[in-house]
Amino acid sequence: MLLELSYPIDATQPKWPTNPCEYSILETNMNRGDINNTSTIHHHLHNGSHVDAPRHFYRKGRTIDQIPIEDFLFKSPLVVRIEKESGQKITKEDLKVFEEEISLCDLLLVYTGYSDCRADQPSMYCGDFPSWSVEAAQYLRSGFPKLKGIAMDFLSVDSSVTGGRDGFPVHHAFLDEDADHPTRTLLLFEDIDTGKLWKTASKAKAVYAFPLRLTGLEASPISMIAEL
Repeated sequence: MLLELSYPIDATQPKWPTNPCEYSILETNMNRGDINNTSTIHHHLHNGSHVDAPRHFYRKGRTIDQIPIEDFLFKSPLVVRIEKESGQKITKEDLKVFEEEISLCDLLLVYTGYSDCRADQPSMYCGDFPSWSVEAAQYLRSGFPKLKGIAMDFLSVDSSVTGGRDGFPVHHAFLDEDADHPTRTLLLFEDIDTGKLWKTASKAKAVYAFPLRLTGLEASPISMIAEL
């Protein structure tokens, strides 16, 4: 059985407050007498379910096409429930409860419960959503060599309130590939329906989260599928 954890992309989806919202333009339309339907998509790469590559906040970081394709296949996924409300951060202490399980996984999916408001309260979902602490990011990156990626049920690892003001420190902690970050980067999967996996009675034996191979770019939309 396959379970889709990414959201369909459309023009009304919740997004980071300052991101552009343009989605698509239908170039030919059979309802107007054209011979077929063809579309050109105008889509901001950080809207909807997507993955961040190191280039997102580090100018010398790898782009989405430079990440090995096997890094988007996860054979030991783990979903955990860490309940958080508006403005609260995922901390190192929250994660230490699951330390043994995380040491065995290659993808950590976090369900905070905040995504339960995505459909009915999109303005709340786009507001002061939960985020990560820098310490939690450093803990995961340095302490778990099998881990390749993090997925979450909110819009960004950095706070929408303080992230920009502070220089997006959590993105840097997870993604930068410089002398100050000697361990491998962790891919960031943002705006993912992790709750769907948490609520199922079955365990995921694999997760597939393949991106578009966009040459030279810092992110990509993804389809994230759990195999149960």
